[in-house]
Amino acid sequence: MTADRIDLSDVSPEITAETDRSRHGTARALAWDIMGRTGIYLLVILSIVVGAAVVTDAVVVTDRERMDEFIESVTGRVSESRIDNALSYADPSKVTMELVHDGRRRRYNDRNASALKADARKALASLEGSKLHLIQESISLKGERARIALRLRTDAGLANTVFDLRRENDVWFLRRVIVN
Repeated sequence: MTADRIDLSDVSPEITAETDRSRHGTARALAWDIMGRTGIYLLVILSIVVGAAVVTDAVVVTDRERMDEFIESVTGRVSESRIDNALSYADPSKVTMELVHDGRRRRYNDRNASALKADARKALASLEGSKLHLIQESISLKGERARIALRLRTDAGLANTVFDLRRENDVWFLRRVIVN
């Protein structure tokens, strides 16, 4: 036996086989450890990607969802707050708006924008306090324009209403309201 080499000729074969198995077991354990860490990293990355997709879906509001919000704002019990909420889609100083009611047309722009709220309340005065039940809806989206046609049941009977909207800088504005 020399200092540089160890002579294993007198060691039994069982001990040598056991040593080989433990070396392979350690390598196998190391491989599982590395694969386990890689699996954890992949799981974390997958969670981040899925989480980002969910957050993006929750944050991004589609045009259809905006139209549904608008419909929600113009149906239900007619009150001053509901009228104000629906009028939040109108800004005659940016987009000229036309109101057609009882065969009369009235245009609103930056010169007479202040009259819109009063005229809308006057047009809806007969419905104040009643509930507008949505019977049928039709939504047409074409680029920067949208048309929403609603058939509503009121305390007085059926009403057909058409809303034309136009998008400017990702904001939808009322362009025309037709109430029959």
